[in-house]
Formats: sequence, C-alpha cells, structure tokens
Amino acid sequence: MSSGAPLKDQAARLAIVTDLDTCMLVEAGAGSGKTRSLVERMVALVGEGRCQAGEMAALTFTRKAAAEMKARFRMELERQAAGEVDSARRQRLREGVERLHDCFVGTIHSFCAALLRERPVEAGLDPGFLEMEDLEDQLLRREAWNDYLRQVQRERPQALHSLEEKGVRARDLWGVYQALSTYPEVTPACRPVPRPDLAAVRRRTEDFIRGVARFLPRGVPEERYDELQKRIARLQRRLHFLGPGDASLVELLRLCERKPPRVAFKRWDTRQDAECALEELTRFREEVACPFLRQWREYLYPEVIDFVQPAVQHCAGMRQASSRLNFQDLLLRARDLLRDHPHVRRYFQRRWRRVLVDEFQDTDPLQAEILFYLTGTDVEQRDWRLLAPRAGSLFVVGDPKQSIYRFRRADIDTYNEVRELIEQAGGRTLYLTTNFRSVHPVGQWAN
Repeated sequence: MSSGAPLKDQAARLAIVTDLDTCMLVEAGAGSGKTRSLVERMVALVGEGRCQAGEMAALTFTRKAAAEMKARFRMELERQAAGEVDSARRQRLREGVERLHDCFVGTIHSFCAALLRERPVEAGLDPGFLEMEDLEDQLLRREAWNDYLRQVQRERPQALHSLEEKGVRARDLWGVYQALSTYPEVTPACRPVPRPDLAAVRRRTEDFIRGVARFLPRGVPEERYDELQKRIARLQRRLHFLGPGDASLVELLRLCERKPPRVAFKRWDTRQDAECALEELTRFREEVACPFLRQWREYLYPEVIDFVQPAVQHCAGMRQASSRLNFQDLLLRARDLLRDHPHVRRYFQRRWRRVLVDEFQDTDPLQAEILFYLTGTDVEQRDWRLLAPRAGSLFVVGDPKQSIYRFRRADIDTYNEVRELIEQAGGRTLYLTTNFRSVHPVGQWAN
C-alpha cells in the first residue's frame, strides 16, 4: 500500500517499537508485516539501549525463515544507523551490527541445542552429541522397531500371539509406535474398558449378511458386479469361513466399517433391491460395526500401549548409546534442563534477556514451556503455567488463523493460553490488521 493516509493499526505498530518494557503478543494476519514488526522491535531494543544484540534470541519456524530474519535485522540496523542523528543511538546501532554474530536467530530446535551444548553436564549429555535430521530419525525408528519385534518373537512370542488372537497384527502397530515416539512427553491414558460382548455381535453380523445377500442379482450381471455387490459377496465368503476366534470376526467387521461403496443400479435386478441393500449395509455399519470396533479398540488400547512402549524406550536407548538427539529430544532435554536446575535457568535468563518468537501459532505446549522458563520471574517454580514473564522479556507474533500444525501438537489452545498468561502478567495483546500483500478488493472478497 502506498497511500499516505495513517494506518488503522498505527497505534499498535508504534507500541511495538516504543513500549519496550512490556511483554506482548502481536496477532497479525497474512501480509500484515509480522516478521517486519519483530525485526523493528529488535532494532528498537538495540537502539534504545534496552539490551545488546547478543542478549536477544529470535526464534522462528524454519531455517530459511531464520536466515531471512537475520539478513533483515542486519539491513535494518545498518539503515537506521546511517540515518541516525543522535550520536549515542547511532553508536548503539553500529555496535549491534558489529555484535550481530552474538545474537541468536534460528529455530527453536537449534536454540535448544545451543542451550544443551552450553550446559551438557546438568543436562546429562555427552558434550559432543549429534543432532539428527528427520530422515535419519525415521530410519533409526524403523531399525529399532524391527529389532524390538525380533526380540519379542524370540523372548515373548505369547505377547504377539495374544494380540493376533484379538485381530491385531504387528504391522498394524507401526502408527501407534510412531505417535508414541514422536511425543514421548505425552503419557497415554490407559483406562481399562470392559470386554465387549462378541457373541451378541457375532449373531447380529451373521443375520445381517444372510439378510443383505438376498438382494444380490440371481446371476452375475453382464457388466460384472458393481462395488456394492462385490462388498456383499465378499462378506458372504468371509461368513462362510468365519472361525470361532475373535480375530476373524474383527476382520469381517472391519470390512463392514468401510464407507458404503458406489452403486450401479443397472446391474441389479431392481433399483429397489440396490437401495435396500445399501440401506441395510449403511445401517449395520453405523449401528453395529463402527460402535463395536470403537469399543473393541478401547478395550485393546492398554494392551497395545503396553506392547509398544518398550519399543519406544528401545529406540530412545539406541539414540542415547550413540549420543544422538532427534528434534523432540532437543526440546525435552532443554525443558528438563531449565525446569529442574534453577541455577541454570537463572544463568540463561541473564544470557538471553529478550526472547522474540515469530510464527507463534506453530508453537506446541513443550516449546511454550521452554519460553516461560526462560522468561519467568520465579526460577524455582516448576509449573510453567504459574510463571509470570519479566517485564519486556517475551515478545511473540502469530496468526491463529494460520495454525495448521495441530498434528505436531501446535494448536489454538496453546496460543490462547499463552496470551492469557502474558496479559495476566501485565502484558499486552496487539492486533495488526493492515494488509500489505494484496489490493483492497481482494481482502474484501476474502473477508
């Protein structure tokens, strides 16, 4: 936008660079200058003498974004130093350029790695630990999983046999293992659930399949069975070979759990037959198959977790034995270091007096915890939700509408909780509403 008219959010933009001793959460939409506002605050902190460049940590989501932020920080320091008439402020800005290498600008994971390398003894780590990339981490997880399954097969084959009798195969558990490995800080809630009545479900399943089969055409249609007919015929075959064990019934119900298939009415004797078959399949799916399988999985959940947890621990042990840390290890170890060692927390609070975070909507609870340990006034307090950040120590920028990493535990609940904690400690929430990325009609249409 090139208009000379004052911006509607000018007061908020001014506060970012003048109200430097207040913690802030800046809520800014796409194209409103989130990163620019963060860089301008960093420059203002240096120019006004609130802190030196080496006492700031600016965190963002990706390495590419971090490199861009550092370049913009340097350019803005140089630009303002060149045009500054106040000699003292000009000198501080020039020193900021000279000490730029001391300022941390990077991802939260690289920041945690820096903390751990500086205090490895308290963290219980080999000072020469290696940081793992995603691909390396995935390969090690697969290696650990296969190694664990071989070990179970040798030493506890009854554990695998017990799961297989209930319709659970080892290959079905890879996703559970992945989830537990990715978020080891989350404790699964293993509440025992009564075993569902399989006998009653078996009877209803047999009656359903025999009933729905009567709608099939008397002979195979010229154009072969459609998808619904194939599903019913498959259920008939499964019923014919249905064994007395749990696994075969569960496998049959999984077939019923799938969404109803497409229907080609011309391949049926009558349209009414097709509609009745589809209606019965849909009703059985919704009233019997899906509810039972949900109960069955809840019943199996504690046993599955107990089976998978040792594999997660085995993988963690392999990483520890080789002094390697994946991204989640970096967060967990840094969190534990700050939470459990008040003198270390005090040291890093003096080292990093100002913490600024870009793309805050992508921050998960573990990362939020680290931020509050770094900025909280009470270094003895272990519960991060009871911490109040020091005046001006925390500045975060984000857009809740762009919170898309819920699968990584970054969701709007964490964002809102941090906003409340900042406000309770005397901080402010500011809103940037001016869009510099698109012309006004596009914004109007999107709104």
